[in-house]
Amino acid sequence: MQSPFEATSTDQLDVQFGFLANEIERSLLGRARAANPEGDMDSWGRGLHDGSQTWIGLAPEVLQTPYDELDRMCQNLDLSEDAHVVDLGAAYGRMAFVLHHHRPLAHFTGIEFVPERVDEGNRVFERHNLNRARLIQDDLSREDFLVPLADVYFVYDYGNVEHIRHTLEQLKFLAGTERFQVVARGKGVRSLIQYSHPWLSQMGTPYHEENFSVYRNYEQD
Repeated sequence: MQSPFEATSTDQLDVQFGFLANEIERSLLGRARAANPEGDMDSWGRGLHDGSQTWIGLAPEVLQTPYDELDRMCQNLDLSEDAHVVDLGAAYGRMAFVLHHHRPLAHFTGIEFVPERVDEGNRVFERHNLNRARLIQDDLSREDFLVPLADVYFVYDYGNVEHIRHTLEQLKFLAGTERFQVVARGKGVRSLIQYSHPWLSQMGTPYHEENFSVYRNYEQD
């Protein structure tokens, strides 16, 4: 049976769920341009958010991972019924809907820097009674930021390479006592895992697609 996330376009699903991402991103871009008329996509987010790269100016379809790709990620994960999934750099939290489709009792925590995205995602979750899903506003690059314990982590190419290294080092520390899976999307994070984190890249056989990879820090049964 074809997945509903394959049968329906991402734009249609955003409308169906009620996300107002286009309006919010346009508003953020307007504020960023007003503050820095000579800026560009590399500088607008940093200027608006205290130096953090929040990708203001990217269209929502580029900023976020498409639903059908999120669906394939979930299909290639070992997900218990009540798994806890943490999305590091969640934007509006599309993954919550895909996860709910696969595991209605699973818990979703998305961490996102931009407050407007956090508020919008939580509004939509509440509208659809996704009471096991929440978005939290926080800065992943903070030195004292602690990655929550989870069964699955989604890690993207956010910020800069040092920020991604910071996140992977935190996961490496947790791997000493915890079993988990990592979905890595983007060339930067996958390259760092492949060449600098053998505890993850060489444990079992990772699953690879063009845009993402699934890793485990344990041998599958």
